[in-house]
Amino acid sequence: MTKFLEALGGKLAERWIALMLGPSVLLMSAAAVGVTLGHRRWNDIGLLLTRLNELSAEPALGNTGTLVLLLAGLLAASAGLGLAATGLGVTVERLWLATRPRWLADRRRQRWDDAHAAFNHALLEAARAEGTSGAAAAAARARELNARRNRIGLTSPDHPFWLGDRIAAVDTRVWRAYRLDISSAWPRIWLILAEDVRAEIVASRARLAAAARLMAWAVGYLAVGAVWWPSAVAGAVAAATAWRRARIAGVAFAELSESAVDLQGRQLAESLGIACEGTLTEDVGAEITTALRKQT
Repeated sequence: MTKFLEALGGKLAERWIALMLGPSVLLMSAAAVGVTLGHRRWNDIGLLLTRLNELSAEPALGNTGTLVLLLAGLLAASAGLGLAATGLGVTVERLWLATRPRWLADRRRQRWDDAHAAFNHALLEAARAEGTSGAAAAAARARELNARRNRIGLTSPDHPFWLGDRIAAVDTRVWRAYRLDISSAWPRIWLILAEDVRAEIVASRARLAAAARLMAWAVGYLAVGAVWWPSAVAGAVAAATAWRRARIAGVAFAELSESAVDLQGRQLAESLGIACEGTLTEDVGAEITTALRKQT
């Protein structure tokens, strides 16, 4: 047990350093440099070295007690900043998945509706062009418009941000295909998934949370940019990277979750004592939904 606790403590320390101490110290260092140099002398290394030499020459820094207090203060500030970034990351993630503000969602829905109408029109044109010399071009045009619509959303948008719609699309697509309420079915599906499949889903979800934390750190660098503009540039790059990682992680999480339903739907039905010959159908899915909702 002692060895286990020591190993656990070591892992917790590693995670704390990775998630809090390192990024916190880096951000505090950027803030200190920014306050020292400002906008006008943003790259004055000489001034920075002069300030460091003046600080190191302070008599108080020769006292061991003072150094211990400074180190303790640095660790406490790092931990506080790390916890703040983690909390802000959770807020960022909720914002990405939120359904408000409605006007942004309405704008995205209007764009999707226009793209959907254009795609349907292209499908009709492609059908009319069958057997003619323009059939290939009409089919290619329909595929292009289909891809354009899907880039906005796989289903009609109901969220202000793409990420929220991409994850919510799993519920919509599963319901349309199988009449299966994934909110009720998912805990049961999770219980019958293989361990390696669970690990993949958990890892994709963790990458999404990590991207949200990176966005929180980006906000910190943007704030420091008020006194030192290079920090704002770093913050903008970090924000763009965070959003890109969030999109990749969100797609992976959504596709893995939907795939789990596709592959384990029949096993779920059989586990509940519901007959399912072949693939999952709407009738079987509706029966599963009724059973899991405890409805008659």
